[in-house]
Amino acid sequence: MFSQNLGTKYYLPDPPHSRVYTILKKVKEKEKINHPNHLNMYNYFLYTKFYMDEFNNISKLSIDSLKVSNLEEKELIFLGERVTKCSYDKRYGKKNIIIADQVSGLKEPFYELFSEPFYQEEFPDLLKNKLKYYNFKLIDSVSIDDKKNYIISFGSKKNLLVNGSRGLLYIDAESFAVVKYSGEEYNSNYTRYFEYQWKSFEGIWYLESKTNKIRISTIDVTKILANSNQKQKYLLTPWIVIQMKTSNFTSNKSYSSKDFRGYTFELEKDFNKNTESKINNFRTTPLTQREKNTYAHSTLFETLPIEKNVRLLNSIRNWKFPLGTIDINLLNLINYNDYEGFRFQIGGKTNYRFNKNMSLFGYLAFGTKSTNIKGAMGVDIYVNKKSDGKIKLLGFSDVNPFSKNIDRFTISKELIKEELNYIQNSIFYTYRGGKLSYEQDILKKITASVEADYRVQKSNYEYSFKSNYRSHNYNLFSTSLHVKYAPFAKYMITPEGKMTVEDKPVYFYFNYTKGWKFMSADFNYDRFDVAAHVSIDNPIGFSSLVMNSGYIFGDTALWNNYGNFGNAKLGQSIWNRFSMKGFHSFETLFPGEFYADKYVAFFITHCFKDLNFVGNTKLQFSFVYNGLLGNMNHKEVHNLTSISVPDKYYQEVGVELNKLVYYFGLGIYYRMGAYHLPTLDKNLFLKLTFTLF
Repeated sequence: MFSQNLGTKYYLPDPPHSRVYTILKKVKEKEKINHPNHLNMYNYFLYTKFYMDEFNNISKLSIDSLKVSNLEEKELIFLGERVTKCSYDKRYGKKNIIIADQVSGLKEPFYELFSEPFYQEEFPDLLKNKLKYYNFKLIDSVSIDDKKNYIISFGSKKNLLVNGSRGLLYIDAESFAVVKYSGEEYNSNYTRYFEYQWKSFEGIWYLESKTNKIRISTIDVTKILANSNQKQKYLLTPWIVIQMKTSNFTSNKSYSSKDFRGYTFELEKDFNKNTESKINNFRTTPLTQREKNTYAHSTLFETLPIEKNVRLLNSIRNWKFPLGTIDINLLNLINYNDYEGFRFQIGGKTNYRFNKNMSLFGYLAFGTKSTNIKGAMGVDIYVNKKSDGKIKLLGFSDVNPFSKNIDRFTISKELIKEELNYIQNSIFYTYRGGKLSYEQDILKKITASVEADYRVQKSNYEYSFKSNYRSHNYNLFSTSLHVKYAPFAKYMITPEGKMTVEDKPVYFYFNYTKGWKFMSADFNYDRFDVAAHVSIDNPIGFSSLVMNSGYIFGDTALWNNYGNFGNAKLGQSIWNRFSMKGFHSFETLFPGEFYADKYVAFFITHCFKDLNFVGNTKLQFSFVYNGLLGNMNHKEVHNLTSISVPDKYYQEVGVELNKLVYYFGLGIYYRMGAYHLPTLDKNLFLKLTFTLF
């Protein structure tokens, strides 16, 4: 499979400050100069081939064994090919268009495969910020294409045969570009053999080819793949092979902004038609007979319900359960808060099988304490599918905590985690009404929406606004602009909707809401919200910063202001206050303790790298610091038993030991600063942490 020896021989490392480290330092310094992005523009075609091969214990199948017993000799387990047209312009960025794709055994395209990175490593990871974890030795030099190359061996300093890697680097002596990178990577779950090859072009070096051959640990797939009446175990010890080849690399095409409209990744209109002829133009070697048999018959997929089960598992992974043309939302099935008790909700959304340009959605819900039926119905209509542009019409009748507006339709894990903030909360209001909105992605990284919202609101708590009674109904008419900027996100539109291909949790949000005294509405106000969520990987783990802030001009009911910043449970002792940790919330602050019409809040967390605990389990240790500052004008218009504002800086610190038992851990949090209470016991809170998401 590989053109040369992978360099698995072990060499004694060169001492620190030797010549090899000078070479590696220059390689890192010249990474950007040698990278294709140093050109003003370029384009090429990328051919990708991925397959799975080799069965173990295939003959032990008690059912259908005759059909698959000779599969290893006649077919591969799985085979797929793809051709992508890749373009780049310094002014407009990157564009990747999939022009052909085929996968053995699938009756319909499996779009999730398009989002697989397939080891998109353009520069050896060990040369970035991991030099200190490896030993290096300059072992030789060789001439390649009449150019001198240094040959450098590398190997992990610790646990080489358990969790590490070793191999060879070929470095061009003139440009200090990486020419070749090959070796072996070891892990408790797999072993990877890899070989990457670069080629020079007009002063830069582009990745011409790469091969990854991955040996997976033995897998028992009896329950996943086999029929329900399968009695004997069905084991796999597969090889997964991913080969990629670049062709027709040029930099002489002139681009315009029109060529880069839409998303970074796209499917050509007829990508799944005439695939064999289109892919054949880019194959470096013809298909073998086994590969042809795999495409023609795919005995494994015909014998076992692989496609059906994989699609089902993928849907469940995305918290959806498909029932024909409807996807049931699994994330909102059950939760708890002190007002509704256990809340049960059933709802879903029609999928692309119902209609490719329209979706109907809705839900019904009730609580064990507040038994009134709640629900909503709506419709999404695509009007600009290429940019995920859609009109949404929605009608609703439900309850919310004061100062919070819950999206009951979301399948976003972040918004679902916010439900943990309301467990101790009984301060709710009722709302009913309708909303019309339009949402679209602009400039690839920005999602914007505008909406008009009319609703009737009423307090379910001992609160009234101005001189009105608690049971008074308030009319609200508002218009809003919502903007989300995700600088590292890359998307692709498929017939099933927008799909995230690559992402990194760096997000910025801006919302502006205007309340109008129109259509008998009671409130006239302006509300501005700005937020930033940033996560940064570093050598000792990862750090995250969440900043939320807002400002309101004008008067409106308390539930339209800011509040419910905390999720602490009331109790006389530490054990009476034991509860579940929230999400971007204050762990030592009680629900309803503070309200504000202007505020800023910080949530800083650093998670250290996982530590070995008992057996193969890992322990995650985190440090938490949260802060809050705010105020409110005209507190007197809000008739509440007591209303306080965080006009002094509120602080808390915490330490978390996560994954003590599976996804559960323990957090210890302490209230400090201006709102520190007289005794240690009153400031200290224990929480159950939950890391399933």
